[in-house]
Order: sequence, then structure tokens, then C-alpha cells
Amino acid sequence: MKKLFLILFLSIGIYAQNLYFAAYKNIHTAKKIINTNPQKAQKLFIEASGYLKQIINNSISNNKPSTNAFYLMGQLYLNGWGVEKDEKKAYKLICAAAELGNSKAKKIVAKLNLTCKKIDFKELKQ
Repeated sequence: MKKLFLILFLSIGIYAQNLYFAAYKNIHTAKKIINTNPQKAQKLFIEASGYLKQIINNSISNNKPSTNAFYLMGQLYLNGWGVEKDEKKAYKLICAAAELGNSKAKKIVAKLNLTCKKIDFKELKQ
């Protein structure tokens, strides 16, 4: 039984990590081509947002919130990349990432002089 649990736990972790890297790669590529091929960039952003939503929902359900996924999803909402632009959602996600120790999110919180309230992670489900 312990072996089965360990295998399942490792499989979920690897799956989430692969989704995160796929999302990161899509965002990185889309940012490079946004000016030359905006339609392809938008498709990549949409795909990345789908991956990140899965990661966020799973991480919240498992009580292990993903700081990197919160940060990247916040960036998508902040810029309107692949999702409808929504600064309120963006700030909640970025504040959550900062609260959990994400250094990039902390810099944005400081730069934008955001006041972050205690986050209920269940509110962040996508």
C-alpha cells in the first residue's frame, strides 16, 4: 500500500511539473513572438493558462499551493495574455505567490505598492 501511494504521489508531482514547464515554455515563446505573430502568441498564452489553471486547482485541492503557478497566472491576468485582463485577479494571485515566498511576486508587490490581504487559497481556484 505504501508503494502504491508513493508511486501515485510521484506521478502526480511529475505530471504537475511537466505542466508547469510546458506553461512556462509557452509563455516564454509567446512573449518573444507577440509582436511578429500575435495570433500564435495568443494561442500559446491560452494553452499556458489552461495548464496553469490545472496546476493551481490541483495544488489548492492538495493543500500545497504552487507559488510559481500563482505568479505566472497573475502575470497572464495582469497583461491580458490568453485570458481576459483582470487586475483584481492578477493582484490576488501575485499576492498569494508573494505570501508563499515567490521572490518575483514580492518584487511586483513592492514595485506596485500593493497591499496584500491574507489570502484564502480556495478563492483562487480557477
